[in-house]
Amino acid sequence: MLALTQSAAYAGGPYRWAHDGNIGQRLTVCAQTLEVRSSYGGSAFGRLTYGQTFTMHQNYAEFGSEYVRGFAWGDVNAEGFVQNGWFC
Repeated sequence: MLALTQSAAYAGGPYRWAHDGNIGQRLTVCAQTLEVRSSYGGSAFGRLTYGQTFTMHQNYAEFGSEYVRGFAWGDVNAEGFVQNGWFC
């Protein structure tokens, strides 16, 4: 039932998914744009673009790994949450 009510915004990307083994690694964004949020699924306050990077600090596996927490480099340069599945 969850799959029927889940919006496309939470579907994750078609690229590589970050996992616990990526904690502490700086991952490259493959999406054209990737919103950086203030909390898990919260309001967006910035955007990373293709080729910018994100250092992962935490994977939210208990929530289906939809979001990861870390530091967004590039245009944002701040801590935040991004949707998982958009890394090269």
